[in-house]
Amino acid sequence: MKYAAQFAVQSCLVLLLGCDVRGVASLPPPQTTSSAKTAAATDKPPAPATSPVTSPPPAPEPAAPAASPSLPPDDDRALVIRDGQESWTSATGAARSGYTIIDLRDDWTPYIFEEHRGPDGQPMPNRYRRVFLGLANDTLDEDGEPLPAGEKNYLELYGIPPSLGVLRARFLEDEKQKCHEGANLAAMEAVETVGYVAPEKVKQEEQRIARLRSELEDARKKNHAQTLAELVAKDPKLEPKVKLVERRGAEKLAMTEVERRLACEGMFKHGVKHNAGIYDDAMRLAVRRFQQKHMIYEANYLRQKTMDALARPPLANDHEALLRVLRERVVAAAGVVEDGSVDSKTGPATYTDASGQAIPVRNLVEELTNSAVEQLGLTSPEAALAFFKRHSAADFHHLRAAVRLPALPEYYGSDMDLSIVIDRGEVWYDLPWDTSGVRHPQPRKRYPSFHVYVKYREQRIPLARWRTTVGGWRAEQASDGYEYFRYKGSDVGPRVIRNVVAGPVWIAPESTPIRTLVKTKTVNGLWQRVVNYDELGPGFLSAYGLIAGYLVVPGKGGKPDWDNGIRAHGSSEYLSMYSSEGYSHGCHRLPNHLAIRLYSFILRHRPMRILGDQPTNIARQFLLDNDVFEIRVPSRGYQYVLEPPLPVDVLEGEIKGTLKTPILTYVPKPGVRYPGPPPAVPNSAEGRAGGVSPGRSAGGDEEGAAP
Repeated sequence: MKYAAQFAVQSCLVLLLGCDVRGVASLPPPQTTSSAKTAAATDKPPAPATSPVTSPPPAPEPAAPAASPSLPPDDDRALVIRDGQESWTSATGAARSGYTIIDLRDDWTPYIFEEHRGPDGQPMPNRYRRVFLGLANDTLDEDGEPLPAGEKNYLELYGIPPSLGVLRARFLEDEKQKCHEGANLAAMEAVETVGYVAPEKVKQEEQRIARLRSELEDARKKNHAQTLAELVAKDPKLEPKVKLVERRGAEKLAMTEVERRLACEGMFKHGVKHNAGIYDDAMRLAVRRFQQKHMIYEANYLRQKTMDALARPPLANDHEALLRVLRERVVAAAGVVEDGSVDSKTGPATYTDASGQAIPVRNLVEELTNSAVEQLGLTSPEAALAFFKRHSAADFHHLRAAVRLPALPEYYGSDMDLSIVIDRGEVWYDLPWDTSGVRHPQPRKRYPSFHVYVKYREQRIPLARWRTTVGGWRAEQASDGYEYFRYKGSDVGPRVIRNVVAGPVWIAPESTPIRTLVKTKTVNGLWQRVVNYDELGPGFLSAYGLIAGYLVVPGKGGKPDWDNGIRAHGSSEYLSMYSSEGYSHGCHRLPNHLAIRLYSFILRHRPMRILGDQPTNIARQFLLDNDVFEIRVPSRGYQYVLEPPLPVDVLEGEIKGTLKTPILTYVPKPGVRYPGPPPAVPNSAEGRAGGVSPGRSAGGDEEGAAP
């Protein structure tokens, strides 16, 4: 309640002191800028900085912009804020003066989905751009069909952030909500998590806790203790039982508050009945929807990050969403990738600049985002709400902002010597189960990691380090129609990425289990089975995510590249990257938003050609039960070619267990009767790269199950 009172006071102050939008600003040039930022703002590759920058320069205090009665046209208009006053300026002129133009329009996309033109000046349309924008603006569903009225996508967790127009509507709606008023915050803050009890075991668990409570009450009376705490002091052996009873009681109170909050925010799905106090399917789906809305990378249970977000006021969560959305807009405008992920316990990594000084690798993502947020005056939920009240929904059809960002490091340029290293971490080749199907644990302390480097002045400077995946044991349908297990490992050694494809499509090989190629969907109010293009792509749920780089061994002597089906790509299966049980089918996955950042950065800072849309005429029919389905693939995606290709080195890692080399044949599933010996495994690139595990869903309700 203290937060609510403070929020109300600050809201009033912001609204009373809110800014007026004035005329055209005559912008003074920043005292310190980088040619890299100027080029990024004008959609051209940045040039190297003209002088070393060892730390972010202090923001200058320019004179207030001079107002003018005339306004630049919408397509050349940018918002600038000085001393709390909003003014308009020419975006072209601001970019020439060293300002960075942040695109706040509802038709913004990342660089990989931007509209490009060919050498002849003709547009090179990107097929997925329309769907990306429809998803971001809550007008289309994942299949590119109109979104039903009142539905929300909540796809930020999968790499598609909401547009500013969508966020504006969310802010204005949540200002009227009373979800936080009267909430028992103490109940939610009393627990970090709410333990999961399967619905069918709830009564059994309640009876067990009741018996324990009765047992403890008898012990309290027998020991003449006034409280359970006093009982534990007299009989320490009872402490585990006391803690369990108290924790279950606290979790029950917290569960009631969670249900109230989820219902208030409209997270429960229409038509799915929820039984109060039980973590049933309706509750699980509501929690997953809440996590999607607030970009929470956790399994679909009430764990710490989810509970923290449930305890915050809705507008506070909305402000966090706004900061995330602005972060991707700033990163795209500035063309940076350094996000602090290479920092160690002792601090950031360092490099030696041209003057011989040791310079820390900066967290440019946060540094530049914070600078832009500060200049735009969006530092609090109250200020953001006032901003959205000042600007109508129509404003976000053309709204851009001019900000003065700190200069980029001296190693930036239009042709950076970039490379990638993938460390496979600890690898198991052993079968993870015995002949009876009992799983054997295969613990890992060091997980696969994805490293981005730039070579500068004979130094290899680390820019980013992220968790990724390597291959493991996967289910696959063989040519005899039966499912087997197959070890789908990740190649080791030097590779290159020559082709980068936005909106990639995975061509399902014959080895793909047929059941995974179909999904159910509401069509004209009726549930129907349709082709599962979520898996095939293009789309955020597809096997290759929103963008993929193809790892190949470069051909020599006029021979073509050797493609073994390994990709470094985006993925919606975040638990395959962040859980202890997570594996892929051999590819190296990144969360979609990080994959978009990575390849946008590479394409902006390396020589490349844009080939554009790659049309195909692939069709395939298959039979499931008594229904015939047909897959049609009109395009393989939007292709970029790196020239020269980007070097990649995949490290072997540490091989654990008994086997030191992988099994290359099919392995029968325990308990399954087969007609004969396993057939030969397919060797096509698509066959190695793809496949689906049973129970797969976005995010990975089944940890480790992923394409």
